Amino acid sequence: KGDIMGMPFQFIFSLLLIAVFLVVAFFSIKNFLELQRCSEIGLFTRELQNKIEEVWRAESAQQVFESSLPLGIDYVCFINFSKSKNLVGLNSEQREKFSEIYDELQVYYKFNKENFYLFPRASGCDASKYSIKHVNLTSSGNPNCFENVQGKVKIGLTKGFTDAFVVAK
Repeated sequence: KGDIMGMPFQFIFSLLLIAVFLVVAFFSIKNFLELQRCSEIGLFTRELQNKIEEVWRAESAQQVFESSLPLGIDYVCFINFSKSKNLVGLNSEQREKFSEIYDELQVYYKFNKENFYLFPRASGCDASKYSIKHVNLTSSGNPNCFENVQGKVKIGLTKGFTDAFVVAK
């Protein structure tokens, strides 16, 4: 009587439980991988801030910050939305790309106080914007972007004897 299409009820119930278990397992694995990705982004920004503070505390310094960042984030950019675009000194490909980045991020973040952004915007977990202290945003291009090349980002950090803030190049 308990058969459905010739299969016992226990067998069908077991198949249902296995299906539910697999769905929960895949969902959990996906969430753990996303958590790892978000942790890598948080670690990147914390390491960047620490390196900038190290350079800022020095009388004069020139260092290269290099750290890993998850793939899917193409650029990290210092942007001051209270100033207009400044694309001087860039080649035509960079001008086009950085102009696109500035325009797209400005739509979402024009009135924010943050100065460091991940691009593309959706790639940064819940937060694609950060406030990095002690950075001079006026002495370089606006936006000042650095490409994520195979999961690595390199940012040159300099501070001269007369500089109050660190310049990212």
